[in-house]
Amino acid sequence: MRRRLSVRLVLAALGAVALGLTVLTLLFNVLLAGRLSADATQEAKTAAQAELANLNYEHGRLSVEETPQDGQLSERVWVLEGKRVLERPPASATVLALAEGMAQSRASVHEVKDDLRLVSQVFSVDGHRRGTVVAEVSLVPYEHTQHLALISSLVLDLVILLMVAVVARQIVGVALRPVARMTAQAAQWSEQDLDRRFALGPARDELTALAATLDALLGRLGASLRHEQRFTAEIAHEVRTPLAALRTEAELALRRERTSQELRGAITEVLFHAQRISQVVDTLMAAAERSTTPSSATVSAIDAAEAAVGDFRRQAASRGIEMQIRPAEQPIEVNTDERMAARILAPVLENAIRYGHSKVSIELAHDGPHAVFAVLDDGPGVGAQEAERLFEPGVRGRSAGAWPGAGLGLSLARRLARSTGGDITACPAVGSGRFEIRLPAS
Repeated sequence: MRRRLSVRLVLAALGAVALGLTVLTLLFNVLLAGRLSADATQEAKTAAQAELANLNYEHGRLSVEETPQDGQLSERVWVLEGKRVLERPPASATVLALAEGMAQSRASVHEVKDDLRLVSQVFSVDGHRRGTVVAEVSLVPYEHTQHLALISSLVLDLVILLMVAVVARQIVGVALRPVARMTAQAAQWSEQDLDRRFALGPARDELTALAATLDALLGRLGASLRHEQRFTAEIAHEVRTPLAALRTEAELALRRERTSQELRGAITEVLFHAQRISQVVDTLMAAAERSTTPSSATVSAIDAAEAAVGDFRRQAASRGIEMQIRPAEQPIEVNTDERMAARILAPVLENAIRYGHSKVSIELAHDGPHAVFAVLDDGPGVGAQEAERLFEPGVRGRSAGAWPGAGLGLSLARRLARSTGGDITACPAVGSGRFEIRLPAS
């Protein structure tokens, strides 16, 4: 079972504190043991030195002067002249043997198994060793102090760990509460309102960095959703007209018996509109792919114009509209493929045929880094106030009247043009319409 982040952080804090306490406890007890051992040795040395002050060497013999403290010292000190014991405390034969041995050797400290320590001090006269004082000290109280300190330090460590656990849990809970709240809000917004943002400003710390990241993520999700919605609307808009024509042809074909020539004409119409639907879908998919993988294809401006005009000649002829292409003085190459250029021109040409009275023309020109396709018609023109709003999704011009449409064609055309690095603008005028499509030129 996976632990929550707060639990993992508390356990990490406890682990770090436990490691630090372990090191400190070991270091403290090692230093304390050394200090207690040194104190025990110093205690024995002090007793031995006090006894040395009572020694007297006369006529080649060593003697011990009597003092009021002799009763206390005699319980802890041996006085030896060579192998002769002048004074001794009650002790076992083993301890006595060790004390006598220290009088004959250079060893100054010796440990005894029954928690005793012997410390020797040499009595010298004129640089010659005349005797030895051996003092004993019991290590029991020092060991008791050491054991008590170890137990106390372990209990203290446990109390500290419990306090750290409680405090760390509270601190981690308070620290992660904003993160949990932001996560819940981001999840809720992603399902209900992608336009909401935390808006905590530039990243100053981890929390504001998380907020900025979530804001960016919500922005990308919102843009992706809007792109998907726009993509769906554009497909519906672009496919509606050829689908209506397909349905009409099918209904007419089924309404009455028709000659083989009439059926062949109907099937030709169906095939034409089916191809147009396929071109629309392919173009929209190419536009979506172009946002991530720019195309390096090029096409002649005149070829792109002729491809676009060819798609609408039949529609123009049905309304009595004459279509013309006026090429530029010099050949122009456009940095996009023919299909994309034709689809960019298509909504503008469709509007020109819809609102023009008798003629529609495409004038080609070269303007700096762009190839310009100027689409002109002799319709009512575009007002200054609506020249920019026409490119907003769902917005239709004042001259639309009863003409069917969803107001997405020009929006799609501009988006496709901008995806190639170009743009589309409407030129305000009365009595004629003029749209300029600018695409990057080679």
